[in-house]
Formats: sequence, structure tokens, C-alpha cells
Amino acid sequence: MIELFERTARIAPAKDFLTFVDASRHKEIFSYRRVRMLSAFLAFHLQEKGVQPGDAVAVDLPNGPAFVCLALAAAYGGFTLACINQRLTPLEKKARVHELGALGVRVAAMVDSTRAAQMLSFAEKALATGNYQLSHRAIMGEKQDVHDDAIHFAERAAHLFDKDARAIIMFTSGTTGRPKAVPLTWRMLETAAHAANQALDFGRGSQWQAVLPFFHIGGFQVLVRSICAGTPLVVYQKFDPAQVLRDVRQCRISHVSVVDKMLQDLLDADKEDALSRYQCILLGGAAPNQATLQRACQRGIALYASYGMTETSSLMAASRVRSGFDGNLQLLQGYVARIVDPDPMGFGALAVQGPGVFDGYMNARAPRTVDGFFLTGDVAALRGQKIHVRERTVDMFVSGGENIYPAEVARALQGLLGVAEAHVFGIRDEKWGRRPVALVEAQAGRQLPTPWEMRSKLASVLSRVAMPQYIAAVDQLPRQGIGKIDRRAAGQLWQSRLQVKDVRLRSVRIPFKHPFRTAKGVLKYRDLLLVEVEDHQGRVGLGECNAFSTPWYLPEIISHDQRIIREVLAPMVTSEVMVHPREFSRWCATVPAAAGAPMACAAVEEALWDLQGKITGTPLWAAMKAEHQRLGAAGASLPSRANLQPGHEGTVLRIPRVAGALTDYPSAYVGAGAVLGISSVEDTLLKVRLLVEEGCKRVKLKVAPRSGALTVVQAVHAQFPQLMVTLDANQSFSAADMGELLALCALPVAWIEEPLAFADRQKENPAEMYRQLSALQQQIGCPVCLDESVTCAADGYLALRFPQLRVFALKPGKFGGIQSSLEFAIAAQRVGALVWMSGMYDTGVSRRVLAAFEVLPGLGTPGDVGSVTQFFPADITIPPYEFSGSRVTLNPPDYPAGLGCVLNEELLG
Repeated sequence: MIELFERTARIAPAKDFLTFVDASRHKEIFSYRRVRMLSAFLAFHLQEKGVQPGDAVAVDLPNGPAFVCLALAAAYGGFTLACINQRLTPLEKKARVHELGALGVRVAAMVDSTRAAQMLSFAEKALATGNYQLSHRAIMGEKQDVHDDAIHFAERAAHLFDKDARAIIMFTSGTTGRPKAVPLTWRMLETAAHAANQALDFGRGSQWQAVLPFFHIGGFQVLVRSICAGTPLVVYQKFDPAQVLRDVRQCRISHVSVVDKMLQDLLDADKEDALSRYQCILLGGAAPNQATLQRACQRGIALYASYGMTETSSLMAASRVRSGFDGNLQLLQGYVARIVDPDPMGFGALAVQGPGVFDGYMNARAPRTVDGFFLTGDVAALRGQKIHVRERTVDMFVSGGENIYPAEVARALQGLLGVAEAHVFGIRDEKWGRRPVALVEAQAGRQLPTPWEMRSKLASVLSRVAMPQYIAAVDQLPRQGIGKIDRRAAGQLWQSRLQVKDVRLRSVRIPFKHPFRTAKGVLKYRDLLLVEVEDHQGRVGLGECNAFSTPWYLPEIISHDQRIIREVLAPMVTSEVMVHPREFSRWCATVPAAAGAPMACAAVEEALWDLQGKITGTPLWAAMKAEHQRLGAAGASLPSRANLQPGHEGTVLRIPRVAGALTDYPSAYVGAGAVLGISSVEDTLLKVRLLVEEGCKRVKLKVAPRSGALTVVQAVHAQFPQLMVTLDANQSFSAADMGELLALCALPVAWIEEPLAFADRQKENPAEMYRQLSALQQQIGCPVCLDESVTCAADGYLALRFPQLRVFALKPGKFGGIQSSLEFAIAAQRVGALVWMSGMYDTGVSRRVLAAFEVLPGLGTPGDVGSVTQFFPADITIPPYEFSGSRVTLNPPDYPAGLGCVLNEELLG
């Protein structure tokens, strides 16, 4: 290969060879002369440092000039490039290098990004100044001598170049066992590259884009093909679909090699039909995704499906994908295939020979036929000079006496609308031996069908035994650097699944310490419904239903929710599997009975979040923070609500600054507010003083017409002028009480919740309520805060369309749970609204959820998350939920996962 590079460099030294696009989209162009000099200099510099022919230099690098120059330096210097996957952990990288040593390979140098930058900088400086210290002589300022040394070294190396020397060592992914070390010679790489160039019509006027990582064979061969053809290439440090498409439109790009996920991203990003400019888009890395192929065919792009692996020096078969593509792939010139033990349909074990096929693993025995053909581990059929690859033999398993081919099941799933990718594998089953299960990833901008909807649609194309027992949605399937699905990581994802075997309900009645008076009445006790979900390993998650026993606050009541959980939600969660609780939220939105009972859904979902935390060892607040970040990064598509308006300039939010949340993993510490019922001035002042002494950051005072509220609020402000005070009118003021309401709102309070009384017919029309509240907002001196008028998530999004309304008391129960509340909070923050957490006279179970929200960015206003014992004689959880030392503590060290508590069985008993 190096003699081909040398020939081009001598004929056209000033010609562009490498255009490098870094992660910030900055471009740098390298001529053949520059790359030749750098590569030759690096080769003899490494020799001076003790790297001998036959040694290995381990490279842990992203795509870039350093990787290209070191690859050429390996050819010049006769050493081997050991390509280390950048996606590995530091420990895994060390293990690869150690294993090479154990195999008798001398790893003479290790080059990472820092070392590579130093080496390139040193080489550039030496070539520019002529200053370089050799072991046998010193050159000071003799620039021409350094150039001559490099040129003479390159010419001599090209003359002595041994094509049969070991060029690279790459490790297989190891997803089906121990990673295997694959050595490839320069002859294998070069002859495979020539065969690929011929099959893909790649010649002098062509140009590759290198987007696959060079530490994988599919990426490295893009470099080799360009060198063999004497053509330039564009190398990307990071795959950026927009930049790749921009370069296609602006440069003479003809070829690109991608995996399925990359092609999906390009199809999504291509708004100007840039993909039609390619002469060849080479698709590899895994079995073709039929949905992606169909999208490509509809766009009319020049797509080639391919087959190859590290052991075959990458590509060994490829065919153009057109309408009606049957999956048959044309063998490249020089490659021969055989099928061992074919079944009646002609499918059997695929064995191959050819110019790029390796001689054997360095650390394992390569399976071969008697006459020397390499057994690839794939099931395929031979149609003349074409192969049809169906499945890896190691992936196939038997279920109920039938062979199950996961790739076929995955293809069926990928044919469903909304499914971008699927990974199918078998799990143990007492009755069937093994049963197929699937992890599926959604197409960008689309919702996945529910698991039961997918199984219904697959019933006509999959047999009962091949039907996935469970279909679990994932945000993204784990992938390796090249874009292949990481099967080991997918298996680990499955191990942390939410698989509920039982849902239990417990009714609890807790008396208030003292009757609690609001504008709607006096509360003497609180009826609660607790939810326990137990998984297949006996772990239990807790949730709390916040509905009341009568419809005094909202139409949704406990008895209704109890029935919905037993008849709808419990069967749903015990028959399906989730990877994340967000899936339960999505399921509920598709089932009318569940969608009409948000507090019931919230109770079960809350228990699922707690259970997930206990499975993964993660505190609830940290899991919520991760999901909040994921949703925020998803952009405008989440949540998918339109026509939201920015806040009204006339609405002034007088929110005092308060200390934010603190975290000391697994613990977190948040501020708290408290709620006081309607009472006398003396009683209220006494309670406020005690709360302030405890460190309470906000006090909410219940108010009602003709209750003496104005005098109470004035007295509180006079004695505690720095305290954040909010009011809650519980929809009690009518037109006749407007004077008193205006006087209350003229006081220095942060906001007033639900001041207006509405008739039952008005409550049936949320938009009319929001119009009246918007009109009121323009008359009063403090912000209006919405609470009762928002009965569900849909109401909340509707209210966001009214620019004057910009404060929301967020009760996760009303919004259907944690997931939908996170989505709403992000939407509200995007339009400048304030969201704070509001309680419903709950126990330490729900209180911990409310407090966890305060850890999130923008949600730190002290909510109704004070001590449970403010209302009740004791909390029902261990440890009891308390407000002490001016903060609420979440997840003390003894309870690091999930909610951070268990039920107090003795107290409940």
C-alpha cells in the first residue's frame, strides 16, 4: 500500500490528500507532501525511540490527521498498528494492550490523543525548523537535511515494503464472548480495498467521506481505499449529519460508508436532497434495517447494502438497493462462499475464502472447514455468486422445539410504523426453554405503538412461538463506536428492567392533629390509598394516590381510582416489561380509562420510579434529574405542545431569592414551605413564628372572603417582613368580594392561588376560567397562581397559552405522575412561567416526590414539602419525613435508593 501512496505523493505532491473536519466544524487541509513528510518523520522518530519492525504501536485515537499519519508511518516503519476502540473503559483498554503482550507482541508505544498531538506538533516543528536530534548526529537549523532524511527514509521504506507484514491488529467486539485479536496484513487490506473500489465504481474522480471510526475495520478501509485509488478523502472527528450533508453539496464527494443509525440521521437531516448527490452510500455494520432501506428507496438514493467483518478485511459482498431488493448480495471479485449443512431452503453455515480473509485469530482458534474456508458464524444461502445472509448462528435459539432467528423477528418489528431499530434475543423460560424478547427504539419525531399494539400488528407475520413475549421501549439502543448495537450493554439494560409481578393496594385513614380549615370546609382526617409494586426479584416500590374520598377538591376520588388500578393499571404493568417508568406514562395516555384517572396513574407510576431506583441503586432525585436533562436535550419536540406564548410583561413575579438545593450523593437537601389553615391573628402568628424558627422559607396562608384574612396577612408581614408569603383562596372570591380581594393582592405577597369562585358549568370550560383569570391578573397587584382550575395535564398546557398566567402549583397527581410533570415543567419554563411544588395533605411517600422536584433546575422555590407532622400525628414511613435544620433531607445514607424510605408496618398495623 505504501508504494501506492508514495507514487501519488511524488506525482502530485501539492494535491490535497486529507481534509480534516474537527468537532467544532473547523477544516484543515493536508497535501500529499505534508502527510508524506509527517508520516515518514513519525516512522523514523519512533524507530529512534526504539520501535522496531514487527513491534506494535497501540493507538487510542479518534479520527484525524494523527491516526492517518500513524497508519502510514506503520507502513513506512514496518511496525503494526494495534487499534484500540475509543469507546472502551480505561480498564478494558489496558486489558487489550496486556493481552497483546501475553500473545508475544511487543507493544513498543502507546499513543493517545495527548501523545498524538505532541508528536504531530514536534514533527511539524522539526520539519519547519530543521532542528532534530538523532542518536548518531545532531542537525541544528539544517532544514533541508531533515527533509532529505524524511524523503530518503520514505523512498527506502517503500522499496523494502513487505505486503505480507502484519499491518494492523483489531479486536472483535466480544459481544458474544471473549474479544478476539484479528491480525491483517497489508496485502489483505490492499486487495480487499481494490475489490471494493471496483465493485463500488470508485476511481480517480471519486472521494470518500470517512465518518466511521478508524479503529473499526469499516472505517480503516475507507482510508486504504482512498490510498489505493490515489484519491483524497474528508475525515470527520465526529459524525455530524448536517456537516456531512453540507460538504456533499459543496465538495466533490461521491462515496460514504455508514451504519444504519447514521443513515437514519442523514435521512432525517437531509432537507435539500443532498443524499441524491452521492454515487454510493455504503451501508454496513449489521443486517439491513428494512424500514431504513424503504426510506432510502423512496428517496431514490444510490444505496448499497453490504456484508463483511473484521476477519474479511471489511467488505466482501455488496449490492445496490432498489425497489424490490431481495437481500441477495454480490460477492466481490476474488471471494468465494460455501454453505455448510444447508436446510431445505438452502440456508446453512456461511464459509468464505478470499483475498481479504484473515489467516486466524491470535488468541483463539478460527473455525474452518476441512478445505480451509473460514466459518463466519452467520447463516446464509448461496444464489449463484450472491449470498443472502439471514442470521448469526450464535444468535439463533430454540423455543418450544422451533428455531428462532432474532434478526427475522427484529426485521418484522422494524417494519412497524414508529420503530427505528429493534434488538431481539432469547430469555430462559420454564415452559418453552427460551422465549424471544425485544428492545425497540423509536423513529425520530414518532411515538412507538404500545407493546400490545405491536404484537397485534405482528400476529399476521410472526408465528406464536416467534412473537416476542415482552417488547420494551428504550430511548436509544446502546451502540458501539461503529454504530452497531452493543449486545452486552443491551443485556445489561434488560437486567435492570421493571418487571412487576404483583400490585397491592392499602387503604389508610389518618386523622389530622387539629381540624384544618380551608375556604372549602374543615378537614378532620385524610383517607389515602398506598400502592406497592413488587418485581420478579421481590423488590418493592411505593406510591401514594392523592385523591380524596369525596369530590370536594376534584371529581376524581379514591374509590374510583382504586377500581382503575385493580382493573386497568395492575393488569397492564404485570403483563408487560419496561426499561424506564416513562413507558408507563405513555401507555396510560393511550388507554381512555387510565387517561381519565391521572391520580391513579400517578400513584402506580410513583411506585415504579421508586422500584427502578431500588433496582439500579439510584436515588429518586438523581433519576428525575437525569430524565429532566434528557427531556431538555430533546428540544422543542418534548413536550409536543404548540402555540405556547411567552409571559406577559405586565405580570411581575415577586419571588425572593432562596437557597437552592444541595446534593451529597446519595443525599439531597431542599428548602421547604408550609401551609397554614384559616385561623385567628394570634394563632397564625404563633404558628408562623415556630415555622420561621425551624428555617421555613415560605408560608402559604389559606384565605377566604369575610374571614379576617386581610388583618392576618398584614400582621404576618409586619412581624416577618423578609418571609416569602403566598395566599391560597381555593376559588372562594366572587364579584361581591372584589374589594377585599384587591386589598389582599396589594400586600407584598408572592402570589395568590385560585382567587375566583366559578360555577360548576364554568368549571367544565377551562378556557373560560383562564380568560377570566387573565382579565383579573391585569387588575390585581400580585400574580395569579393556578391550582384547582388545572385538573389534568391538558388543562395545564391550555393555561400556558394565556400569557398573563405565569405561576403554577404543580401537583404530580393531577398531571398523571412524575414523567408528565417533568414535561410540563420544561414547557412552562420555556415560556417564562414559574412552577413550584404543591402538596395535598400527603404522607412522606408523596412528600419525598415533591421534594425531589426541587433538586431540578428552575424548580427550587420552596414548595409544600414541610414536615408531615405539621398535619398528622406521625408519618407512616421509616425514616419519617421531617423538616429539620432548615432543610428536608432526601435519601439519608441508610436509604440511598429510590424514594429513600419504607413503610412503618408497626404504625400501619
